Amino acid sequence: MPTVPLTVRRVLYSLLAALGFIMMVPFMVNMRRLQAVLGTDPVAVQSALDAAAADWALRLTGALLLGLLLATGFLYAALSAGIPRAWRPHENGVPRCRRCNSEIRFGIGRCPVCDQQFSW
Repeated sequence: MPTVPLTVRRVLYSLLAALGFIMMVPFMVNMRRLQAVLGTDPVAVQSALDAAAADWALRLTGALLLGLLLATGFLYAALSAGIPRAWRPHENGVPRCRRCNSEIRFGIGRCPVCDQQFSW
């Protein structure tokens, strides 16, 4: 199975994060309209919104939350893609690599056999 290059993954994740940010724009554009509707009584949201106003407010809020979820998830994926995770070696007795179980010296940064990064 061919692997996707790192730059292609980062570009795709960035485009999906941008899609999430774009999905938040309609809510921001209609923020004044929502403030005008709620301006009469901000505590009584249910009574201030009639059925039609509640419908568009619900749709815009749903798009905002979905866009926020997409943007944060794929932005994290784009920024963390390609960074190797460090493993903690087994330290009972002689330190050993958790990945290949070879003996290692204490304090080295990478396994000499499988090149796994360590965090001590």
